[in-house]
Amino acid sequence: MKKTILFLILALVTLGLKAQNVEVEGKVNSTDVQVGKPFTLDLSLKVPYGWFVEWNDFTQDTLSEQIDILRRGDVERTADADSNVIVKQQLTLMTFDTGQIQVPAVGLTYAKSFDDPMRLKAFTEPIDLHATTMVVDTLQPYKPIVEPLAAPVTMKEVFPWLLAVLLAILAGLGIWFFVKRRKTRVDEDGNIIRGPVIPPYDKALGDLENLKQQKLWQSGKVKEYFSSLTDIAREYIEGQFGVNAVEMTTDDILEEIKPLRFSPEVYNKLKDTMEVADLVKFAKYSASNLESDTAMSNMTEFVNESYAHYQKTLSLSASSQTEQPDRETRSATMEEVKDA
Repeated sequence: MKKTILFLILALVTLGLKAQNVEVEGKVNSTDVQVGKPFTLDLSLKVPYGWFVEWNDFTQDTLSEQIDILRRGDVERTADADSNVIVKQQLTLMTFDTGQIQVPAVGLTYAKSFDDPMRLKAFTEPIDLHATTMVVDTLQPYKPIVEPLAAPVTMKEVFPWLLAVLLAILAGLGIWFFVKRRKTRVDEDGNIIRGPVIPPYDKALGDLENLKQQKLWQSGKVKEYFSSLTDIAREYIEGQFGVNAVEMTTDDILEEIKPLRFSPEVYNKLKDTMEVADLVKFAKYSASNLESDTAMSNMTEFVNESYAHYQKTLSLSASSQTEQPDRETRSATMEEVKDA
């Protein structure tokens, strides 16, 4: 009887000790791996029921200098028949080194309870691997490279682009309407309020004065100076005399203003300035300081003298129109006298 009781006590102690064992394991699916091809490492830690496992998060992208971590599987917890808790996780790894490499020992932390300040660590055994490159069968004939197949474009792919284009159009229309609304002022009755219109003559003199104050040619910007000077002349001629000078070449402008019958002096001031400007703009001509200064004087005098000629022409035209009815009136009076 005593022997039976002693045997039972020894069995219970043995089972209790067995249940207290902590087991850790690291296992790969094959010790022969290929460079650039994934392989798996299965980790497991078995602890008694009620013990705490602080699992490694594997936050780094590498397991060692030779091995990268591609994926981290879910951490699974199960129990066995002896009430042990088994924690498992599968890591997907890859290497780009050839020859003998090693999966290092992986440490997994545990404690007898969550509140136990003493943290213990169990390590897996290092695993030696042999990494090779992909075997190429040189006896097989080379195969042509297959072009990628064109996948059909779906509405899901096109819709964001259509939406972006539509939004861009709407934004453009909104900006155009806003700018036009700001430029075009309307009163309470819907009538357009027009601002004061500067006469071409006054505008030309003001622009010439502003250009003179900028001192472009004095600072080396000769081309910009002559371009601005001829632009002022073109706008003045078009606004004052109705010649489409803005869109014309110098020769066309000089030909079109001949019917205006300017004096040779006035005509030549414009001609000389425009020709020098064309040489500077298109022939890389270096105008002297004297030519640049003379161009401003000639253009200012052309504006003043052509405008004076224009005013004189208007006065003569008005006088001739006034004298014509007077002659008709005197003729009618003479007719009446003769009839009487």
